[in-house]
Amino acid sequence: MKKVVETSEFIIRRVVLYLRISKEDIDKPTKMAISESIKNQELMLREEVAKHPDWRIVGVYCDEDFSGAGSYRPDFEKVIELCKSGEVDIVLCKSQSRFSRDMEIIEKYLHNKFIEWGVRFVSLIDNADTENKENKKSRQINALVNEWYLEDLSDNIKATFRAKWKAGECTSSFAKYGLIKDPKNKNHLLIDPIASCVLRQIGNMILAGYGQDKIANILEEKNIPSPYEYKMINGCKLKIPAFKKEGKAVISKAGTYIIRIFLYNSYKRILRNIKSVFVFGTDKIKKYNSKIHIKIRSIDENLRVYYTTNPSLNNIEELDINTIDFNNNLWNELKVNDIVPDDVSYISCFVQELDRLIEVSFEVELKLDVNQSHDIYKLFTKSVAVDTDIVFSFDCEIRRKYKWNGRVIYKMLRDEIYNGTLTQGKTRRISYKNHKCIVAKKEHWVSVDNALEKVFDDETWLAIQKKLNGVGRSGADGVKHIFSGKVYCDVCGNVLYKNSSRISRNDGKIDYLLCSDKQNHWTNCDNNRSIRLDKLKDCILQSLNNLLDQYYDYKILTKLYEEIVDNDLFKEKILNLSKEKNDIQVLIEKKNLIFRQLYKDKAMGIIDEGDFIALRRNYKEEVDRLNERLLTIEGDLKLIEAKKNKLKNEDSLFFKYRHLELLIPELLDEFIEKIKIGKINPDNNIREIKIVWNFET
Repeated sequence: MKKVVETSEFIIRRVVLYLRISKEDIDKPTKMAISESIKNQELMLREEVAKHPDWRIVGVYCDEDFSGAGSYRPDFEKVIELCKSGEVDIVLCKSQSRFSRDMEIIEKYLHNKFIEWGVRFVSLIDNADTENKENKKSRQINALVNEWYLEDLSDNIKATFRAKWKAGECTSSFAKYGLIKDPKNKNHLLIDPIASCVLRQIGNMILAGYGQDKIANILEEKNIPSPYEYKMINGCKLKIPAFKKEGKAVISKAGTYIIRIFLYNSYKRILRNIKSVFVFGTDKIKKYNSKIHIKIRSIDENLRVYYTTNPSLNNIEELDINTIDFNNNLWNELKVNDIVPDDVSYISCFVQELDRLIEVSFEVELKLDVNQSHDIYKLFTKSVAVDTDIVFSFDCEIRRKYKWNGRVIYKMLRDEIYNGTLTQGKTRRISYKNHKCIVAKKEHWVSVDNALEKVFDDETWLAIQKKLNGVGRSGADGVKHIFSGKVYCDVCGNVLYKNSSRISRNDGKIDYLLCSDKQNHWTNCDNNRSIRLDKLKDCILQSLNNLLDQYYDYKILTKLYEEIVDNDLFKEKILNLSKEKNDIQVLIEKKNLIFRQLYKDKAMGIIDEGDFIALRRNYKEEVDRLNERLLTIEGDLKLIEAKKNKLKNEDSLFFKYRHLELLIPELLDEFIEKIKIGKINPDNNIREIKIVWNFET
C-alpha cells in the first residue's frame, strides 16, 4: 500500500533526484570527484524543489559514465525499485534524456508503470510532466528524437573506430599479454619487457619440440604468473566474474586460491588502533595445519600485516586481542611476496586509523595440498578497535588462481599481434541497445601489418606456426621427438611415428620410427621395416656436416648468393604454390556462383528447403576446406621469403656453424624441410634416405 505523509495544511510529496552523464568530466581533479555536469544538474533540481513547499527530497541517485540506452545502470535500477515499492511520489530529472534515451524504456515506465505505481515524472528543460496529459505526444516525440540520436551516435562511433583500425591504432581497453599501452599514446602498443621474455621462452620451447601442456607445467613449476594473474599483479582493472564475495572464505577442494581480506568502518566515527587476527582451519580445529601454504600478494599502504609461530596462541576464541603487542619478538611483519612459515599460529593485521566507509585490505595466495578427508576449511577472525572495544567488520573475496594451460599457450602463439599484425573487429555488439557480443564475419575484420613492434621476427613466427600445425605427437614426457613432423615415408607419403621397444629385459628402451600405414595393416605401403632413431640422428648429423664443408668456402657461398638466392632459389616451389593458390581462388569463385544459382532455384521453388539446406552445408564445408588450404599456402610463401632473406643476410646459417657435434630441433628447422625414408633394398640391405633442404630449388 502506498504511504503518503499528510499534514494539516498539505500533502508532502517524496521526490528523488536522478542525475546521469555519459562521459566523465575532463575537469575532474580525481576519479572519485564529482563532475561539474553532475553538480550543475543537482543544483538545478534542488532549486526547483525549493519552489514547491510540498516537495521533499528523499534521495539523490547518480549514474556517471553510463549511456542513456537501455536500463543497465545501477542507480537507475535503485530508483525503479523505490518507485515500485511505493516509496517515491515524484522522479525529477534535468531532462527526459537524462532518465533514458531509449524509447522502449520511456514507454514502459513514464506511460505505463509509473501510472500503475502512482509516480509522477518531471523534467525541467523539456517540460516533460506525466501529470499533464496534453504533453504526452511531445514526450513521445522527444523519446523518438533521442532514439534517433543514439542510433546516429552509434553509427558515428563505429565509423570512428573503423577508421582507427585501418590506421593501425589499437582501440581495445587492455593490451594483450606481452604488450603494454604506450603512456604517450593510448592507441599504440609497446612490447612489455618482462612478459615478452616469457613469450619468447615459450616460442623457443615450441621450436624445441615441447608440447603445450608440458610448457604450461614448466611455467607453473617456475611460478611464472599466468596472463590474467600477471595483469592483476600489475594493477590492471580488467573485471571478470573471478571473485566470489562472502563473509567467510570456504575451501573444500585442493588447489591454489586467491583470497582478499578487507576491513571496513561502518560506524559514523573514526576508529583507531584496529587489530585483527585470522586463522584458516576447520570448525573442529580452528588453526592452520601443514597442508596450507600462504604467500602474501598485496598489502594496502596504511595496513601492517604480521604473523606469529608462538604455539601457546592456538585458540582464537579464547584469545584476548587487546593484549597483542606487535612490537615484541613474538610477531614478525610480512611484506609483499613473503611466504608465511608452515608452522604459523596466527596472521594478524593492524590499522592505526580508519575513517567511515573506508576499507583496507590485503591479499594472499593460499595453496591447499591435499584434502582426502574432504574437510571444509574456513576463515575465522577476531577484530576489534582497541580504543573503543568495538567489534570490527570484515569481509573477504575468494577465487581460484588462474594457471597456465596448453589451450592458453596455443591461442597466444596463434595470435598475429606478436608478429606485428594488429587485427580488430573480430566481434561486434548486436546493437547500441543490446550489448551482447557475437563473432563478426571474417571479411569484416580489419588487419594492419607492422602496426607495432614484433615480439617474434618473421622467420621465428612462421617456424612456430609450422610447429603448431605439425602432425607430430608429444611423447609421454610431453616432448616431441627431434624429427617430429619432418620424417615421411618415401613410398606412400605418410608420416613416420615413434615407438619404443626392448631387445631384452636387461636392456634399455630403443626408439624407432615406423610408417603409419601399419595401422592399416600395410594395405597401402610395403615400407614395413622400422628405422632406429639414433641411427637416423647419426645419418642426418653427418649429412649436415658434409653440407657445411661443401659451402664453407666463401667464394662458393658468394656464388650461391648471386646465382641461386637472387635468381632461382625456391623458384619451382614458389611457382607450384602460386599456381595452386590461383586454382583454389578460381574454384572458390565458381562455387560461389553455383551457390547463388542454388539460392535462386530455391526462391523459384525448383528445389525444396531440405535439399537446399543439405547443398548449402556441403558448399560451406568445401569452401571452408579450400580457405584453410589458402591460408596454408600463404604461410608457406611467407616462410620461403623469410628463408631467402635469411640466406641473403651476412649472418648466413653457413657462417653460423662450422662443424656440428649435436643435433637439436632448431638446427633441423634451419636446414631441413623434410626427410624421406625409403624401403630397404633386399639385395644389399640398405635403404635410401633423402633430405629435402630448405634452400633447394
